Amino acid sequence: MAISKRDIFYTKLNSIKSTIEKSSDSQKKVHIAKYMGDTFNTLLSEIETEYPELNSSLPPKIRSTGVYSRAQMCDITYLDLEILTETTLSLLKLIEK
Repeated sequence: MAISKRDIFYTKLNSIKSTIEKSSDSQKKVHIAKYMGDTFNTLLSEIETEYPELNSSLPPKIRSTGVYSRAQMCDITYLDLEILTETTLSLLKLIEK
């Protein structure tokens, strides 16, 4: 049985989402590490390539600027990432298997 790219994307996004959901409210207020932002951005790029019809609806790429960049952090918190992940998952649900 072949595994679809959609299912792989869905699994990766669900892993991020479930991990963040287990975090405390105070942990969700912490800015994400740059490598996490880079990982999410790579996943978004892969989704854009596979499903170009979603390009205008996908969330923006995560940025790392100013003081956060120097600290190897991103401009968003884990709560923000949770929202971006949920949005992306919802969009993927629109794609037929």
